[in-house]
Amino acid sequence: MDPLTHGLVGAAISAFSGNPVALDNPLAIGAILGAMSPDLDFVVKLFKDDAKYLEHHRGATHTLPYLIGFSVVIATALSIMPFHEFSFIQILLWTFLGALSHTGLDIMNSYGAKLLKKKLKLSILTLYDPVITLVGFHLILNRSNYWMDYVGSIVLVGAYLYLRYTMKRIAEQHLSKYFANKHKHKYVSIHVIPALKAFYKWDFVVHTDTHDYVGQYNSWCSLVSGCPVIKVTNTFEINEPIYTNFFRTTPIGEKFSTFSPNLHVKVIPSEVEGQITLRIVDLRYYIKKDFLHQATLVIDQEFNIISSFLHPYSLSKAIPI
Repeated sequence: MDPLTHGLVGAAISAFSGNPVALDNPLAIGAILGAMSPDLDFVVKLFKDDAKYLEHHRGATHTLPYLIGFSVVIATALSIMPFHEFSFIQILLWTFLGALSHTGLDIMNSYGAKLLKKKLKLSILTLYDPVITLVGFHLILNRSNYWMDYVGSIVLVGAYLYLRYTMKRIAEQHLSKYFANKHKHKYVSIHVIPALKAFYKWDFVVHTDTHDYVGQYNSWCSLVSGCPVIKVTNTFEINEPIYTNFFRTTPIGEKFSTFSPNLHVKVIPSEVEGQITLRIVDLRYYIKKDFLHQATLVIDQEFNIISSFLHPYSLSKAIPI
């Protein structure tokens, strides 16, 4: 989720305290700051590079110990300000709930987050979700403090998340039948993630024994005649699996795999005789007819590494690894 959405959700959570969301309410301020605090991992960009940032993004700062630490610091700062009607424990509680909502929301999208030791991801929400936003605004702007509003909001969000999960499962089932029957593959591994822009679409990556496929699943097209539900946008043939296995054992392969689990390795023409150039693609994010994260590994015929580069966000950006 983007920082503004996280802050919005934090403010909405503070409304459950029964106090209005306002600048003179430390519970709201704490919940908002808590909900945005885990993204302080962006400071890695200031001192390192995009490679380090991608490696650590949604890592330690999203874990439970850091959430507690951020909450204590924020609550302590707010407690020494002139908000006499609220105790430290009250501020700490709502600040922590705001911080916890951040990791919870990040776990629900395709990049995932680490709450304890292992990064978790449900891949059911987009980076921006209109339903979550509308419910958040309702809770913030509602001044009635009527318990039915809170119960209704919880039920609505819960039902929406279940619907998203069901939509994803349906997409997985349709894709499994499509590739098993039409393409006759013996092995099919399907990964469905929310599309980056349209919340009713799903991006998919399909790994098979001979090809990797990238495309989109359009849920609404099942209701419209002549509209393709499954659209394959890219097809990659797997020629030399040995290169993929070797890449994963290299330093750049280990680093790339931490944030790019769905990758494809292809051999591209090399200008130097005796060298083999591998281009590695993160198949999850396809933007403006290109993939968001890529890498390059140059080796000789004996599989000795000559050079390796990470290309975060653009192929023109090359970070040596």
